[in-house]
Amino acid sequence: MQSLITTTLATIGFGLMVSNTSWAVEIDAKATVETLNAHWNKALNTGDAKALANLYAENGLLSPGNGQVLTGRAEIEKLFQGFVDAGVHNHTLEIISVGGNDKALYQVAKWNANGAEKDGKKPSFGGITTSVYERDANGQWVTRSHVWNAGN
Repeated sequence: MQSLITTTLATIGFGLMVSNTSWAVEIDAKATVETLNAHWNKALNTGDAKALANLYAENGLLSPGNGQVLTGRAEIEKLFQGFVDAGVHNHTLEIISVGGNDKALYQVAKWNANGAEKDGKKPSFGGITTSVYERDANGQWVTRSHVWNAGN
């Protein structure tokens, strides 16, 4: 009987430990993605396309919602430089869902940005974005895959 009680208590303790660990990873995943989003927004909003491209894996994939897939930092930088040159600014991200572990993270978020004012009009646009992150050889989080659409 003592063995049964000990085994039951050990099983319950292990279950609580695992559930607490999962919960902690979720909070850590959200905090990490919020930090990644802050770096992403800062790079775009300050017009630094090179810094923005460096947030992606060396051979990262990006699909900007037009049916194309860009591969690698050079192509990604060129796309973002075009956005910067066109006056895209005030980019924000609002997390809808986030998760992962210490090796890979994902997020689904709402994005919004403004374009350059023209003829007294301030264009605003946004949509949904999905990103997958991984750690690079230096242990830094980089974007492996990034896809977005435009919904307004």
